[in-house]
Parts: sequence; C-alpha cells; structure tokens
Amino acid sequence: MLVDELGESPILSLIDRIFELRQRGEEVLGLHIGEPDFDTPAGIRDAAARAMNEGLTHYVSAQGMPDLRRAIAERLLSRHRIPATADDVVVLSAKFAIYATLLSTLSPGDEVLLPDPTYLFDQPVRLAGGRPVYFPLRPDFSLDPGALESAVTPRSRLLVLVSPANPTGRVMRREEVKAALEVARDHRLTVVSDETYESLIYEGTHCAPASVANGEVPVVTIGSFSKAYAMTGWRAGYAVAPPEVRGRLVKVMEHTLTCLPPFVQRACLWALENAGPDEARFRTTFRERRDHLLNRLDDLPGLTYVRPEGAFYVFPSYDVPMSSIEFAHRLLDEEHLALVPGVSFGPRGERHVRISYSSPVAQLDDGMQRLGRFLDRHGARRGGR
Repeated sequence: MLVDELGESPILSLIDRIFELRQRGEEVLGLHIGEPDFDTPAGIRDAAARAMNEGLTHYVSAQGMPDLRRAIAERLLSRHRIPATADDVVVLSAKFAIYATLLSTLSPGDEVLLPDPTYLFDQPVRLAGGRPVYFPLRPDFSLDPGALESAVTPRSRLLVLVSPANPTGRVMRREEVKAALEVARDHRLTVVSDETYESLIYEGTHCAPASVANGEVPVVTIGSFSKAYAMTGWRAGYAVAPPEVRGRLVKVMEHTLTCLPPFVQRACLWALENAGPDEARFRTTFRERRDHLLNRLDDLPGLTYVRPEGAFYVFPSYDVPMSSIEFAHRLLDEEHLALVPGVSFGPRGERHVRISYSSPVAQLDDGMQRLGRFLDRHGARRGGR
C-alpha cells in the first residue's frame, strides 16, 4: 500500500515527545507550531454562528458556495492580478487542496519538482503515487533556474513553488517567478503555487505565478484562510485552477469531503468582506515579532540566518556537530524548547532548525535564552557571523 511506504515524519516524532513530556507534567515551550496565537476574530466567529442559526448546516456544492467563490476571485484579481472568476475557484482546505491537486494531475511514477528546502510536499506526493524530486535553492533561498532545469526529466509533471516560503520566509521576486515559468513552459509542466502566506509579507511584493503565466503555463493557485485570519482549526482554503484540473478537483471533493461546511464558508465570506483590519493587525504584530527575534538571534553563538521577508518563520543554520533531528530532540529534552528539525523540509534543510515567531515576545525571549544555553553547552562558536 502507498501509505505504508511513507516514512516517519520528524515533526510527528517530535510532537509525540512533546505530548509525552507534557503528560508527565513538564512545561514545554513550543516555538515549532505553524499557526497564529491569536483568537479567530469575533466577527468571523459570529458570522459562523449566525449561519448555523439560519440553517446553513446541510450539503452545498462540492465546488463551494457561489458568493464565496466570487469573493475569492475578486480578491485575487484586485490584490494579485490573477485573472480568476468564480467558476475557476474550488473551496477546500489548503492542505487538502495540495493533495487533491496531486491526485488530479499525477499518474503513478510521475515526478514532482520541489525546491529544497520547502514545505512538506514530499509525503503527499508519495501518497498520490508520485515521486518527489528536489532541486537546490541558492544559499539565500532564491530560486536557481539552472538547478531547476537540471532536475527536469521526461517523467516531470509538476513544479511546486511556495511564496512566501515555509520554512525560510523567502518572498520570490518577479524575475524568479518568470524564470520558473519559462522552465515549466519549455517542459510542459503544471505549476502548483502555494500562496498560504500571501497576506504576511514585510518586505517586497507578492508575485503570483498565475498573474504572469499569460496562459502559456497551467497554474494551480492554492490559498488559505488559516494564517491571514487565525482560522487554522476551521480548515478553510481554496484552489484556483484551469478547467481540466478544476473539474478533477471537484470530483475529488465529491467523493471525499463532499463539501466544506456552509457555515464555515459563510464565515470565510465575512472575513474577506470585513476582516481587513484584523489581517493588517496580525501582519504588523508578526513584523514586530520578527524584528525582535532576529535581534535576539544576533546575540546567540553559532547561528547564521537569512532574513525572512514573509510568513512567520526563520530558518537558521547552526555549527553544532549533530543532525537536525538530534539537535531538535536534545534541545527538547535538555531545555524543553521545541523547534522543527530542518531536514523535515528537504535534504538541504539539514543542519538547520525552523523557529516560529507566532508567539508573544516574552515567549520568544524565553526560547532564545534556552536556545543560547543549549548552544553554549554544546560548543557553538561565538563571533562567527
């Protein structure tokens, strides 16, 4: 079975250890989690409650409610120049949208090109019967068109792009996007663009591949309500896809989840129409936390990082002689601080850890004190930057 071929996730094994420690009554500081610490804004919660009280608790279209799809398309056109209409949108959670897109585009053995490091696409690719093929990013985590071109084979079918990137926080420049699309066009690849963090950019401008593809390259754009509106538990997002892929996505929804709950969809519509101030407030807070965390990292031994421009992660490398899995587990055991081992995000993530700054400043300070003690204890060099 395909599912039996999936390896153990380094993140899941770390989370199991966190649960074990907490069940023993020990306090663990978690800077590993990829979700905002804010409550979902009250207006969004109230919109869902009103929808339930109005009877929106039954089946709706597998593609999504028309008014929400229309609002998503209008947002993408006005903010990112993606030429989408309501007919192009399918409403489903962003993480499931990734898997559904893979199911809708891959045949057994097809290859999916993944930046290294990048978000956890490799296991969904395997679960869909495909083969993940990593291509290295440059040291600053920018896209290297030559490395991408070298990774293409006759079995390549999809190219995944993530911006702003998880785990690095890198925002792709327009010239990088255009270079990637040129490779995709030349080799007849479909591009999957994960734009989950498009609302959380602190420097630079988001360039959506679908806005510059000019119809020459099929692009599936995946978006989420989770990060922009602190709605991670609502499991709400969307995919915007060309007709042949969109039809398959709807089929996947019909035969799996049936539909996203209509009261959740109504809450998402309210968010798009009314929660702009909350979105801006979250972005300002994350920018302040990022700047504070980077100042703290500058004082720690043995770390080197690339300044993140979006999302809410920093991905430093370290000079302690241990693998990232060993580093994360020993840090958890010795200091009760949880960070994500970098190898979770691809082979070139080794000797890195991901730190989330989606926690208050006081917790970031506490975490950096613990990390500093750990680095000193294990011989990290000072003054190496």
